[in-house]
Amino acid sequence: MHKYPKSFLPLLVGLALVFGAARAATAPSPTTLSEANSDILVFGGTPAGIMSAVAAGRAGAHVVLIEPSYLIGGLMSGGLHKTDIGKRETIGGLSAEFFQRVMDFYTKTYGANSPQVKALDYTQDPKTRSGYYFEPKIALQIFREMLAGARVTVRTKEELQSVDAVAGQVRSLVTRHTATGAATRFTGKIFVDGSYEGDLMAQAGVLYRVGREARAEYNESLAGLTEGPAEYLGTGDHRVQSYNVRSTITVDPANRVPIPKPKQYFRDAHAHHIATINTHGLKRLVELYPDRDRWAEINGKMDPNKADFIGMNLGYSEGDYEQRARITAKVQDYWLSLWWMLQNDPEIPEAFKADARTYGLPKDEYLESNHVTPQIYVRVARRLQGRYFLTQHDVHRDRFKPDTICLGSYGTDCHGIQTIQTEAGLKLEGDFNGAADAYEIPYRTLTPYGVKNLLVVAAISASHVAYSSVRMEPVFMMLGHAGGLAAQLALAGQTSVQDISIAKLQAGLTASGMPLKAPYRPWVEIRAVQNGPFQPGTSIDFEVVEQDVRAPLTRFAWSFDGSGAVQGTGNKARFTFPHPGKYSVMLLAWEGDKQFALPATLDVTVEGGASLNREVHYTHATTVGRWTRSRGQEIEYRNRVGLLDENKRDGQSRAEFTTTLPKSGRYRVAVAYATVGNRATNTPVQIAHADGTATVKVNQRKKASPFAFVPVGDYRFKAGEPATVVLTNAGVDGYVQIDTVRWLWLGD
Repeated sequence: MHKYPKSFLPLLVGLALVFGAARAATAPSPTTLSEANSDILVFGGTPAGIMSAVAAGRAGAHVVLIEPSYLIGGLMSGGLHKTDIGKRETIGGLSAEFFQRVMDFYTKTYGANSPQVKALDYTQDPKTRSGYYFEPKIALQIFREMLAGARVTVRTKEELQSVDAVAGQVRSLVTRHTATGAATRFTGKIFVDGSYEGDLMAQAGVLYRVGREARAEYNESLAGLTEGPAEYLGTGDHRVQSYNVRSTITVDPANRVPIPKPKQYFRDAHAHHIATINTHGLKRLVELYPDRDRWAEINGKMDPNKADFIGMNLGYSEGDYEQRARITAKVQDYWLSLWWMLQNDPEIPEAFKADARTYGLPKDEYLESNHVTPQIYVRVARRLQGRYFLTQHDVHRDRFKPDTICLGSYGTDCHGIQTIQTEAGLKLEGDFNGAADAYEIPYRTLTPYGVKNLLVVAAISASHVAYSSVRMEPVFMMLGHAGGLAAQLALAGQTSVQDISIAKLQAGLTASGMPLKAPYRPWVEIRAVQNGPFQPGTSIDFEVVEQDVRAPLTRFAWSFDGSGAVQGTGNKARFTFPHPGKYSVMLLAWEGDKQFALPATLDVTVEGGASLNREVHYTHATTVGRWTRSRGQEIEYRNRVGLLDENKRDGQSRAEFTTTLPKSGRYRVAVAYATVGNRATNTPVQIAHADGTATVKVNQRKKASPFAFVPVGDYRFKAGEPATVVLTNAGVDGYVQIDTVRWLWLGD
């Protein structure tokens, strides 16, 4: 026992009294603690949590759903009414039912041929149209109807205070009502964490992660730091992609509330829009935001996805409710600042401000929070480390699982994470965007280690990269559906959630219309026959490794030097790298004429010195004009996103790619871009080299090579002098896209 001087005793007693008083002020009194019991308790009224409750309730369980906010429905009733769906054929079960209920509501209310029904989906084909777009209050109404029909008890404004988890079981949790302060102990037999933040699993002591894995940890090419010093690229950290507000804006004068000036006005963060407005003489909001027609307008309401607050979410994932409230308020103010500035700033022309003021907050939405949603866009927070950890490899290649419960299909999509200083100036770091085939999500991603009666249906077990695809609301609803059925199976079978019958779970999901099988695509890899280290001038043999091939491969294309030129056409190829450096060998393969495999790559290091090749990505180019992100359709471009010129062909847009080459001599110049039907067939590419300037016209609508890169010529350059390639939209017959320019060393 520690002994203290007598003079310390009054201080210690005083501290004990103060500490005890503080605890008494915050902890619920046992005499006022009410009790609530259920078979299955779901914490988190997100779409995932709601569908867990509905599925379990329909299966006969007594279910209680707890939500800390006043608003259930998460992002779907909280502003995201323009749903990101991925591939529509992958959506089933209660998720599909929700969207069908949206369609039924608008059809019954307004008529099958009404503008409202036509606005529910981007497709104009009535046979395939579904209710993927909706007003937030209608999403809330449908969620309430589904919960009531499943006899689910809903408790809102209940903040989680503590979780009692012992001997591998969650026994109860205690909440505090935000309005009354009343405390309630909720007991249950099976618990489901449906929160975006993973609060229940965290307080139950379950293993989880926050932030990015290092690239080497799971061999994920998109993982880790994306910008900055070379020695730090790919390293992991605790940061997550940015949050914003998907709050509803309306142009209906009868339903419009003026945008209020925020308590904290972030004018400087949005001032670059003022420069754009004045430089280009813009007079209307649609000129600043050409994507205005894609904001899913219904009854005058729309969903602009703007104003990501980069870096403000640090501390949110593991923060308490007070800390999250502070962050939420700042994110809301940041979003309001954009609109307030566009409508009121004295440096913006009156014509533009007058048009911007036709946009306002919806009078009939979010009445308890001054018509601004209380739900900020928590794109990711905590993530379970469960019995299967989904990674980029599962999303892109190893897509089939024996315990599949639903399909994901949205591309890997990460918004900016931080802004950092680099040698090239300030850079937005962390963002990536790429396509994906449908992939199977295994049940094991919902089940933790150590706790036998807990399922996690939103903050599931996935890496930062994989979760960037999973994190879409239709998938959350399907995960929740599967979790609710699994909870009921565990309850009925008196077994752990880890030991339920997967066959019974899959049968129940299939009966409800849930797609479980991902479509086939060939999967091949590359093997170097010889072992390294490799030396310049030595021939290396490469061969195709068939990982999942169900019919004979009939066509192959190899690219070895990074130029995009086809340098091999068989299932085996040989290439001699004449110079030192790091190379990425790429292979495309086809079954027949249409079924093609995902690109296979193999990194090869040729020893003998540093690489003389150079590459400049569009994020390091100097651009003039207005450019937006754009992806192409061809297979080799699916994990690349370039910039698309919005000015079309006025000659005002240009992109300058500049580097300094390390050695005088001949280099092959190659440019990357996506081929789409509306691209220019005559994009000017100007190459400044040692002997002058050459201009090559590039057909971006169709290219002879199947690779993203295309060689545009061999030129002589001087060491230490700027080597520049410029793409413009002067005189073009379509849109111009920019991506990356490479200079590949050929020799003296």
